[in-house]
Amino acid sequence: MGKTKIEWTRSDDGTLGRTWNPIRGCSVVSEGCRNCYAMNFATRFAKEGEPYEGLAYRNSSGAHWTGKVEFIEKHLTDALRWRKPARVFVNSMSDLFHESIPDEWIDKIFAVMAYAPQHVFQVLTKRPERMLSYLSCREGRRVVIDGLGAIWTHTVSWPLPNVHLGVSAEDQKTANERIPLLRETPAAVRWVSAEPLIGPIDFWHDTEIGPMTFLRDDYDL
Repeated sequence: MGKTKIEWTRSDDGTLGRTWNPIRGCSVVSEGCRNCYAMNFATRFAKEGEPYEGLAYRNSSGAHWTGKVEFIEKHLTDALRWRKPARVFVNSMSDLFHESIPDEWIDKIFAVMAYAPQHVFQVLTKRPERMLSYLSCREGRRVVIDGLGAIWTHTVSWPLPNVHLGVSAEDQKTANERIPLLRETPAAVRWVSAEPLIGPIDFWHDTEIGPMTFLRDDYDL
């Protein structure tokens, strides 16, 4: 829940970004998950009484997620206490749009992001169909966070200008599947992380993806 050396979280002046993990746990969804750093990290702290107990394990074939996810309520408002503006990687140890995460958890996380406009929040997912579905919803929904009261509804300024939405693509197949859905998703900034790159991706000429501009380690749509 601290600073990170991930290159694309750095501010323009080189200041380190942050990670924020109000949700823990995930599951494998494609070949790009095979050597997931988060999965490997979680297994180091999965013993009884440790933060990832029941969420990950290691056996003779390597590290594995169990598929279980947990909402860590005590870390929900961490970003509100960070006064200095930063780029914040949301759920580096999970996927905000995992199929087991209820909308109510996502509501609360978006509420905090709306309430902390000093930060830029970077959301990365391998499940863009869920992201599109959630962010296309226009239900007015009050979100209550303990100690803060109702601070956000779906009817505030949308898309949130400080929330950058991205997808991970590891080869041409996943790029073709995920990037068109990202393009349909309401967002102030859309981006792609081509990592781990396990096969070539033609971002420039593929008709299903369309032209893109290279930005740092990622692609700005």
